[in-house]
Amino acid sequence: MAAYGYSFVTDKAFSAFARDLEQGAWKGVSIDKYDVPDRVPAASLFEAPRPVVWKLRARWSIAALDEALGVASAAALAELDVEWDTAQRALHLFLASAAESKDPAQRDAAVRLRGALLAGAGTEQTRYTYDAEVDYGWHQVALAGKAPLAADVKKVGAGAYLKRVEEATEALARGLGRTSGQKRAVARSKRIREAVVACTQAFNAIHADLGWLIEHTPSGKQRDLLQALHAPFLALLERSPQRAPAAAAKEDAAEEDAAEEDAAEPEAEESTPG
Repeated sequence: MAAYGYSFVTDKAFSAFARDLEQGAWKGVSIDKYDVPDRVPAASLFEAPRPVVWKLRARWSIAALDEALGVASAAALAELDVEWDTAQRALHLFLASAAESKDPAQRDAAVRLRGALLAGAGTEQTRYTYDAEVDYGWHQVALAGKAPLAADVKKVGAGAYLKRVEEATEALARGLGRTSGQKRAVARSKRIREAVVACTQAFNAIHADLGWLIEHTPSGKQRDLLQALHAPFLALLERSPQRAPAAAAKEDAAEEDAAEEDAAEPEAEESTPG
């Protein structure tokens, strides 16, 4: 893939570019139909207009970078943990109520769900470490989504409560810099570097598509629109001058030192009791 200079764009410059995507020609590109929290929309991206795909790719790569930049805050993690704990307590209370139903089948389903999905008396999981909470939440969602518990979830109407648990777990996982299957959080500096690389790749791809289409589109409204969409990307490159090789090598060495320091970071603190 052609390199246009996006490798010299800083993390904060990529992050700030989110504003450019809501101004000018980009403001008219609506992504509401596709911009979902898990970034896997039900509407087909294959059939989406190209500007929509470009905007989504830019937005989502910036969002991932923002998540990597923001996860170091202990206060932010604590806030995410509060929602996770609250979602767990809500599920516990709902299933406790369902276990008192007049319907024997509903009572039995609620009892089975409580035994399979909740720890201890029902909220012991809220005392786990952040990483353990993420593991537990993923385990809950996986169990509840397949037989035989899926039928019990439907029987008692617990779907909305489990959806809240899933969303809280995914948010806490992103806050820790984890993806599904990871056993521990990756060092913050590495997360940021990987997110910047992803932004660089996304912006290179969008730039290449726009450039190619402009080159092969005759003069007129469509070419004018393409050039208007391209303009903020060109301006970003102008604001991000390329560094001299020696300066780049020095900065890379500093980043490696930071990575070694991050590797020695202490693990996340335990969650507060529920």
